[in-house]
Amino acid sequence: MMKKIAIIFLLLPLFTFAQKKDLTYDQTNNIKYAEQYKNNTLINSYITKDGLIIKVGDTLTIGNAVIERDEYMFNDVFSHIVIGQTKGITNKEFTPLPHNYSGSKVIINSLFVTHEKVAGYKLWPDRKETPLYVSVFVKNPKVKVKSVKGLSKMLSHSRKTIVDIEKALSSGEIINSNAPLTKQEAIKKLKESKDLMELDLLSKQEYKKLKEKLTPIIMDK
Repeated sequence: MMKKIAIIFLLLPLFTFAQKKDLTYDQTNNIKYAEQYKNNTLINSYITKDGLIIKVGDTLTIGNAVIERDEYMFNDVFSHIVIGQTKGITNKEFTPLPHNYSGSKVIINSLFVTHEKVAGYKLWPDRKETPLYVSVFVKNPKVKVKSVKGLSKMLSHSRKTIVDIEKALSSGEIINSNAPLTKQEAIKKLKESKDLMELDLLSKQEYKKLKEKLTPIIMDK
């Protein structure tokens, strides 16, 4: 009996870790917490820096590629979205997604974590002593195909990987529905609300409440 209890206690940490399928941005940046995870560990859900909850089965919208132009190169591909399912850790292993996929909807197939590269020089670097970043496998949603052209588009690059969801969100390559309003967006929203109030489509109390919420953003407080 005592032997069975001892075995249970030995296996308990493994069982506890097996339940750790949900991650937050703060946890990925906590080194002590992050070192429990091996590269490519699958997770069920992730709460981003801006509080956006993403999980398996959710729909994401691809935003705009950051197009860079200089005298030597014209870059019209995504920086953080690549073709196919990849768990590589270097850009050489990636084939970037072309920019014409902006506006496309994708379904989250799985999420996994990777330790960031070790900064500086270390003789025996330990990747587990670095923060984690979360990447996402996505696939095209199922749609009714009405033409050969539609079928071709559906099958073209049907599987993609968002490498580091935080960077994809901050760069606008993935639309962030939880992103805080900019000063310009707050001004526009307040003006629209005032027009609605004057048309009796919004109460004075609702307008006042919204104004109190938007004023710190507009005044940069």
